[in-house]
Amino acid sequence: MRFRFLLFSALLALTACTDDGAVNTYSSLPANFVFRSCATVPQMRAALSGSPGSFFTVRAGNGVYTITSNDDFDNPYTYQLDAVDQRVTFLCRSGFVVGTPVLSQQLVAYDLACPNCYLGSISRPLTFETRTRLACPRCHCAYSLDDAQGILVSGETRAKVLLRYHVSYDGLNNLSVSN
Repeated sequence: MRFRFLLFSALLALTACTDDGAVNTYSSLPANFVFRSCATVPQMRAALSGSPGSFFTVRAGNGVYTITSNDDFDNPYTYQLDAVDQRVTFLCRSGFVVGTPVLSQQLVAYDLACPNCYLGSISRPLTFETRTRLACPRCHCAYSLDDAQGILVSGETRAKVLLRYHVSYDGLNNLSVSN
């Protein structure tokens, strides 16, 4: 009987071990964005339909969402928040970038805050340098959107990847980004 207990304890201990070098894919920071009108926003369609390399950004302010496609930086869409939208908390550091990477074909969502410059409540927003590359105008770090990792591709930094969040899209009209 004692042997079974020791064997069970040993097996339990082995399954509870984790790799200290493992990196969590998702940020531990809180995030929230719920959007229920995706079909009405042209800047979102390509990215949400799975078109490789298509992304859009979402920023909130003054009762509106400003949505910009990486294919047309100069033509942002302004969505006026209605009463239902105003009840949902938009929570992130600098906005969101959502889309479909070229290499993984899996919908991803990142914060627009530079992970190298982010410090508590101070956030520096990233901007598109190229179609699938975000850059920080302050520290000059650049991050790739070609795969689902959001890895650093240039610049010296402590941070290695973009702040990533969970994302779901129902294929029709409803998008949710959360953590």
